[in-house]
Amino acid sequence: MEYKSCRKQKKILVILFTFFSFFLINSKALKAETIKNYNVTIQINKDATLTVNEVIDYEFDVMKHGIYRDIPLRSRKEGFDIYRSYVRMNSVKRNGEPEHYSSKSFDEGIRYRVGSANTYVNQGLNTYEFNYTIYNAVFEKDGIYQIYYNAIGQFWEVPIEKATVTVKFPPYGSQIEQKEIEKLEVYTGSYGEKSDNYNIDENSGEIKISTKNELSPDSGLTFMLNLKTDKINPTFLDKVKLIYYTNPIIILGPVILIILTIYAFVTWLLFGRDPARKAVIPEFNLPKDMSAMFAAYMDGARDPKEIMNVGVLSLLSKGYVTAEDKDGDGKNVKYNKNMEKTNNEKKELYSEEIKLYNALSSSKDNIFKDGDALYSTGISILKDLGDKYNKIIYRHNYGFLVPFILAIPVLIIFSSGGGSSIIRMENGFYFIIFFYILGVFGSILHSVFRGGNKIVILAGIATIALLASLSMGKVVFIMAICFLVLFFGYMKLIGKYTNEGIRKKEYLQGMKMYIKTAEENQIKKFNDVDEMVSYFKGILPFAVALGVKNEAIKLMRKAIKMNHFSENDFNRNQTLDLWVYNDYGLRSSLSREYNTAQEKIYKEKFSSSRGGSSGGFGGGGFSGGGGFSGGGSGGGGGGSW
Repeated sequence: MEYKSCRKQKKILVILFTFFSFFLINSKALKAETIKNYNVTIQINKDATLTVNEVIDYEFDVMKHGIYRDIPLRSRKEGFDIYRSYVRMNSVKRNGEPEHYSSKSFDEGIRYRVGSANTYVNQGLNTYEFNYTIYNAVFEKDGIYQIYYNAIGQFWEVPIEKATVTVKFPPYGSQIEQKEIEKLEVYTGSYGEKSDNYNIDENSGEIKISTKNELSPDSGLTFMLNLKTDKINPTFLDKVKLIYYTNPIIILGPVILIILTIYAFVTWLLFGRDPARKAVIPEFNLPKDMSAMFAAYMDGARDPKEIMNVGVLSLLSKGYVTAEDKDGDGKNVKYNKNMEKTNNEKKELYSEEIKLYNALSSSKDNIFKDGDALYSTGISILKDLGDKYNKIIYRHNYGFLVPFILAIPVLIIFSSGGGSSIIRMENGFYFIIFFYILGVFGSILHSVFRGGNKIVILAGIATIALLASLSMGKVVFIMAICFLVLFFGYMKLIGKYTNEGIRKKEYLQGMKMYIKTAEENQIKKFNDVDEMVSYFKGILPFAVALGVKNEAIKLMRKAIKMNHFSENDFNRNQTLDLWVYNDYGLRSSLSREYNTAQEKIYKEKFSSSRGGSSGGFGGGGFSGGGGFSGGGSGGGGGGSW
């Protein structure tokens, strides 16, 4: 019985021994990857930069390719940049020999990945050394220089058994004297904490800070040092270099804007000025080479409904559309297409008027019945008028905008701030893609809402661009505003009227002047009623196109009175019905059918398009109050890969 009991106890002991051995082995394996020693030397240079040398004794538990080191370069507050720095990596070594590394940006900084995907490093202890210069980590206020630096970052994936931070001036006899130290504070622990896991030694002309206990993977060490010294004395060129490295847009942005401004002024002076204008004189004769619809376009109309309304009135005046008012009160007018007009007679019509006539329905009492035809014709007419306007009247000279277009990617690349030139190119590339997509989206909007207001679409794109620039900092936002003002201003100014265009514009202005201001001694004389009716039939569509309809009707009544005619003559012969030009039913019927077709087409286009296809790092800048672990420049972390 005792033998069995002893045997049972032995079994239990063996099981327990095996279990605890397995647990201890695995616990050891879990803790095997660690940083045995993290030694940071920070040299404060005269030009207000820091040269940082990090020696990291990294122990691997298994075969790995190497380690990576994350260094934050920007600090944000509520999504906006408030601080940027720049890192120039001088060298990376492993076990005293240069080691291959690559760099890649992330949202708030840069990652250096040391090693090669094709090779593995030796298991056990490997010593990595990073030597780099960091710009914009020393801040000055009232003669006091502050280094608020996160020497051991809080984002390492492994514990750090021992860490030492040495702060010094360059090794040519300069020392940090006690009288120069206005303030020295050290913070350890997780991000935001103010623990005291450190010792300080200031007796050797250097400041040495060492940890008392192990730092957990989420813990680090930050110090704030205020110095009143003349050993830091950056020259003007040093300050310019610092700005160029950390925020190059501050220097290059104004330079590019000045160059573009000079270019804009010179090209406008040579190619963008309108021909000399002549004095505008009253014109009472109808234009012989333009339709009322084109006159409306020249006067600024861009709504197809508005232009087609003028076109219907022109067809009405020329007899291609008839109006019937059975009640005689102008409230229930019926419009019909005059089918008796032959093709030979249509030669008197302009091409846009023929298009409109063909789009009108032959249905009795409802020429606007075919809304789809009206919509497509309205878009087509608007395009035709635009092409004619650009060919005959106005040169936009958009080719001169090429330097502005080329400047956009340059500005974007240099707006991306710190890192290296490669990182700036990479960040800028993403923003270039964003603005390219924005441009494509604007083109799609323009095609979908064709006939809409281009200014509204451009304003929408500009607003999105400004919001995107605001996320890159206030300086970039201000530069973006200046660029957009210059761009849109130049786009407007570089366009010019042709000689023919300026003459036609003056002629229309003369018509307006005559209609609005003609005195009795200036009013055209007529031989009989028919001649007068024919004249005002032709001029009234132009009056509507130019926005002087009411003045034209008043002018006609003056002419009737001056020529001793009677309005009853007009009404009896039914040759000219003034109520047609005041008939809101005509415009509302046209608009209603047009809008219905437009809504249907928009829905079809959108339905078909649908059927297809951080916590942040610590703030920078001069800190007047206390700091915390993880604050200031530097920091970050790393791990193995």
